[in-house]
Amino acid sequence: MLFSNDKKQYNAEARHNLYTIQKLNKPIRTNRISLNELEQTISFIEDSWSRYLSEHYQGKSFVFYLWGDYQIPTIRLSIVSFYEGVKLSFECVVEKLNEIGKVLSLYIDKADFDGSLESDIDDYTLDDYTLSVYSKKIIT
Repeated sequence: MLFSNDKKQYNAEARHNLYTIQKLNKPIRTNRISLNELEQTISFIEDSWSRYLSEHYQGKSFVFYLWGDYQIPTIRLSIVSFYEGVKLSFECVVEKLNEIGKVLSLYIDKADFDGSLESDIDDYTLDDYTLSVYSKKIIT
């Protein structure tokens, strides 16, 4: 993970700290992992990152982000420095959710696991796409 003390580097920091999880798609698609197990996995990652940050970056705050990109499909995670009033800049409509399970449930329901998502690219705009995002401030 890379963190900057420069607010202007926020988006670069977020891109560098972006992680994707696609290895869980097959177990999700074939019902070999439950929503509860998936939520426990992501919660473990969030808790582990929180412990790491508390140990190595005392006195600094961060934001943990989780969202499911159901068009690719992939689960995405990012962690960035916290700056008052600054958030990740998604270029679409964002629905903020307070529960990891809700984000993952939407991902499971909407993910295009078989690559059959049909859309008319000519008529598609980012305003047509709503992204459900979980975020949590981490204070060290």
